[in-house]
Amino acid sequence: MSKVAKQLAAGVFLSLWRVTGYKVKKITRFDEKDDLKTIAIFSTTALGDFIFNTPAIGAIKARWPRAKLLLVMSQRNEALVSGSELFDEIIFWSGRVNSVIKLASVLRQHKVDATFILHSRTPYDIIAASMAFSTYIIKDVYYNDYQGQKDFALAPFLSVHYDNRQQGNIHLIEQKAQLLNSVGIAMPSKAMFIPAPFSVEQPVRPVIGIHAGASSLERCWPAENFTQLIQMLLAQHPEVDIELIGAGGESALNQGIIDALHSGQVNVRNLAGKTSLKQLAARIAGFSCLVVGDTGPLHIAVALKTPVVTLFGGQAQVAGAAPIQDQHLHRVLVPAAESDGVRSISVAEVYTAVEHCLMASARDQISVEN
Repeated sequence: MSKVAKQLAAGVFLSLWRVTGYKVKKITRFDEKDDLKTIAIFSTTALGDFIFNTPAIGAIKARWPRAKLLLVMSQRNEALVSGSELFDEIIFWSGRVNSVIKLASVLRQHKVDATFILHSRTPYDIIAASMAFSTYIIKDVYYNDYQGQKDFALAPFLSVHYDNRQQGNIHLIEQKAQLLNSVGIAMPSKAMFIPAPFSVEQPVRPVIGIHAGASSLERCWPAENFTQLIQMLLAQHPEVDIELIGAGGESALNQGIIDALHSGQVNVRNLAGKTSLKQLAARIAGFSCLVVGDTGPLHIAVALKTPVVTLFGGQAQVAGAAPIQDQHLHRVLVPAAESDGVRSISVAEVYTAVEHCLMASARDQISVEN
């Protein structure tokens, strides 16, 4: 079934659901007197998406500090919130239609006053919130939710519909800030953060992290370029260790990069698939610099104030996902001609950017010590 057909079918169901007596409450803006007791927040997609949503989550909590906060998320990202005092309950949801009734039942037990859908799967998120009898439903409607139509088909089933298409391609954090502001919620800080408590792994020697993998081939910098970069870094910085991170499926890629080195392999480790998400965050927090594409580890590093050299395929990606906090720490690289893709970014450019990040990291360390 196409996405348009799913939305139309959902609209029919939600119209029929009104026979239960439920109808979402419409608003223009929340009033200062609106005292929400229980709030559900949906952020059920990828790791990076969740981290992008943390400033919005912080803003909602700041607006209603005494409210019970329920987080609906993917279980894959559990380590990012485990042990956090920000949430009163974590509810895992796959985003699939066959688990909507179960999710709605759990939410209904909590008597949810408002549901903020920051990033989730349309239309099942709206159906779940409606079946839970959530008084208010506010959703960040993405471009692909419109499916080329003038209007969002399920807007009548939301408390308010903020159309961000007029803003053009804006950063995802700014997109959330504008949504919240439209209903009277200020975002005190646009800095991302990791809600879960964890201990930073402090390495004995400086460590440069590298994530060579990406979600698609066109986002990957060539493996031979990583090999050349590592050789240049070790030649100038023999005191540095290199750690190649990633998921288990990226272990072979990392090992190929290491095996191609002429020397210095003793200083290079392949950690792909050898760390949990929480352990990965702890290691990234201790890196002097991370070389990475537009992937989850990038956003973990930015949230943890680890300097990054990030390789983007074009300005559209930069506008939507590049670091907007602690910008003095980071370097964002894009190809001179976007049609050439990330592969056209030279080794020399990346090396120079890493040197900048190493200096920024050293300055920050001195500042902390003083």
